[in-house]
Amino acid sequence: MKEKETLCYIKTMLIERLKELQEINSDDENQFAYGEKTAYAECLEWLQTVWEDAKKNGLDFDIEKVYPL
Repeated sequence: MKEKETLCYIKTMLIERLKELQEINSDDENQFAYGEKTAYAECLEWLQTVWEDAKKNGLDFDIEKVYPL
């Protein structure tokens, strides 16, 4: 797998997991799931910051607005 394909795959997996956890919030009983959601959001934000072509590849949005913690 090439660099771009790998980064796109990681981006897709993080977004899929965040969608699965969309309804989880900090008040939820399942704090493990909330921790997962926070970690996925942080990873996606990091990817958005370090990947030069992030915006060209679909990371052109405010992650915490779309997937609020």
